[in-house]
Amino acid sequence: MRVGSLFTGIGGFDLGFERAGMTTAWQVEIDPNCLDVLEKQFPNARRYTDVREVGRHNLEPVDLIAGGFPCQD
Repeated sequence: MRVGSLFTGIGGFDLGFERAGMTTAWQVEIDPNCLDVLEKQFPNARRYTDVREVGRHNLEPVDLIAGGFPCQD
């Protein structure tokens, strides 16, 4: 199964899915520090920085979309 990840953070959900045999296709995260971690941990996933600029027009289809929705006020 292929997974897409919104509000990815450092990829906790993605790591769990990969350990279960799934593949992370893309991630959306705006925080530069988190992006540094994601680049090292998920080198084959495409990354996007602004959730407002992604959608059907630029995200490849996946079987599952995970969301670590923002925990900040």
